[in-house]
This record gives sequence, structure tokens and C-alpha cells, in this order.
Amino acid sequence: MFDTVFGIPTHALVVHAVVVLAPLTALLLVLVAVSERLRARIGIALPLLATVSAISGFVAKESGESLERRVGESNLVEEHAELGDVLPIILIAVAVLTWVIWLVWRRTPRDVEAGAAKPSALLRVLLAVGVLAAIGLAVDVTLVGHSGAKAVWSGIGSQPAPSGGEGDDD
Repeated sequence: MFDTVFGIPTHALVVHAVVVLAPLTALLLVLVAVSERLRARIGIALPLLATVSAISGFVAKESGESLERRVGESNLVEEHAELGDVLPIILIAVAVLTWVIWLVWRRTPRDVEAGAAKPSALLRVLLAVGVLAAIGLAVDVTLVGHSGAKAVWSGIGSQPAPSGGEGDDD
């Protein structure tokens, strides 16, 4: 199931979703934490996005393990696999956190005239944890992505370019 799609490794396709969705989730989580107005505008979109990110992360991990069996082990692949094992856990934790933040925020009484709510102590703590989680998620997805790029592209720059094509300096 996680091996190939139309002959292309599933991991190569799904990893792009994680590379886009995880940082977007982290960014929106920070915005939700710092602004009541943005919290209201973003609303349920953040927990939904975080959930899709977590699912994508799980599929990327499983398809990566399938791809690892195909390409064999190397130090770079092993480093990427070890880092990649942690990312779905972080994504699931962030998804759960965003749902809890959204639920607590929704249950916070609002001043009808002002339209704003004074955040409870619980919500303030959750939002602070959310900022830390967003930073951790951004760092982890960067490390995993970088190690994956190194595993794929290592040695490419040291190989001579084929002659006779575009870009020859001759």
C-alpha cells in the first residue's frame, strides 16, 4: 500500500505534502497563539490542517520504510529514517494540541459588545505550549527534510555533467 503509485515511490509523492503542510501548521499555530483576531479567523481550519499534516506524516513514514527496503541501507538513509520516525509523533501531538486549543477557545465566554474573549489561564498556557510545539515542529521537519535531501542528492554535485547538452562551458 505504501510502496508505489503508478511506479513512483509513494514516499517521493507524500513527502511534499509534509514539507508544505507541517510548516504551514506551525506558522498558523503561532498566529493563533499571538492574535485573538487571527484565532477567530483561522478557527477550525488549524486543527483540520494539523490533522491532515499528521496523516501525511504517518503515510510519509510508512512509505519511507518501504522505500528504505528497496534502496537498501546507507548511513544517510539510516540517519533520515531515524529522524523521520519522530516526525509523525510530533505531528500527532501538534494535531491533538490544536484541537484542544480550539475547543478551549470555543468554550471561552465572549464579551458580546467587544466580540473578544479574555483568554483563560488554561488557554494562555495552551497557546504558550503551542508556540513551543510550532518551533519544535519547524525544527524537526527541517532536519528530516535536510537529511532526506542529503540521502537523495549526496554525490550528485561531485559527478561530472554529461557532455553535449545545454549548459556546456566549451
